[in-house]
Amino acid sequence: MGAGDDESTNGRPGHRRGDWLTIIVFISIALYNVVELNFLIASTFKRYRGLYFWSFLVATWGIAFNAVGYLVRSLRADPSGYAQATIILIGWCTMITGQSLVLYSRLHIVLHNAARLRMVLIMIITNAVWLGVPVIILVYGTNSNNPGPFEKPYSIFEKLQLTVFFVQEVIISGLYIYETAKLLKLHRGVANSGTRRVMGHLILVNVFIVLLDISILVLEFTEHYNLQTAWKALVYSIKLKAEFSVLNRLVEFSQLLRNAGSMNASRAHNTTDIALERYILNASRAPTETEYEVHVGTGRRDSEKEGAQPQGLEVVKTTAVTVSRTGRQPTDPADSRSAGQASTEDITEAGCASSVSSEAHLARP
Repeated sequence: MGAGDDESTNGRPGHRRGDWLTIIVFISIALYNVVELNFLIASTFKRYRGLYFWSFLVATWGIAFNAVGYLVRSLRADPSGYAQATIILIGWCTMITGQSLVLYSRLHIVLHNAARLRMVLIMIITNAVWLGVPVIILVYGTNSNNPGPFEKPYSIFEKLQLTVFFVQEVIISGLYIYETAKLLKLHRGVANSGTRRVMGHLILVNVFIVLLDISILVLEFTEHYNLQTAWKALVYSIKLKAEFSVLNRLVEFSQLLRNAGSMNASRAHNTTDIALERYILNASRAPTETEYEVHVGTGRRDSEKEGAQPQGLEVVKTTAVTVSRTGRQPTDPADSRSAGQASTEDITEAGCASSVSSEAHLARP
């Protein structure tokens, strides 16, 4: 970002030829991705509002400013250094914080804990302030007429801020992976192979993003500062392009779970309706007159032998019950009422007659 070594202040003459070509390739691809991202944003978002849209747009243009700033520095087009420092800082602030806000803005889809979401947002804002202010001071210092006192602190702080922002994005991605896996586990009964495939894709994309961040740290800690600055712009453009894949998969994942839940609920509702209709149909086909006969035994135990003489009185009771039901049968389906809506008038209109005859015989042995 600033003068971490002599090469960073002297521009193109300080680069080795291989590094110079690599830097140009990285910056060119990053700028091409920015153009493509703008077309994707314009064609994908139906409404140009919301945190996800604005953080996506700001992060995209931050990549452009960051890449152009480092290109101007490499070409040594700004002898004073202040113009390139301003362009680089605008790009750095919007690119880094914007990327974290993009990750945060889609986290609520799988994480429904308001306290955790608030803590993630506080972490993003806090890191942007306490890391951003010193970096801005050090970058302008290394591009001043007296860069010596700022070079060593900047070199140390550059590694610190890269590490902190890496940990920040790992935390957000880790929360996302954990909550998505937990959500899939909760919906195991309704999740099909398509849902599991979407879940695997989402996890792989987030792991890929983490690996890209690790590559930036490797270049920084191996003292390849110039390559790291150009590679970082390319990495962030790739991560934003991967976000479109993640967003589409998230929408697909949510729809799969919602449809599966609705299908199960509809299936249970339809089963109840079928059972109710079957009950009504059987009731309509019931005979209008039914005869029941009940025989009450003598109370003799099964364990008693057949030849044993009963002791005491023996009561033999036979009960015959005849139930007759008469009522109007609906001849037209339009006249019939739906189940569960029968009123007391329908019940009192139907006549009900029953006759009960009982015989009791008392006999002594």
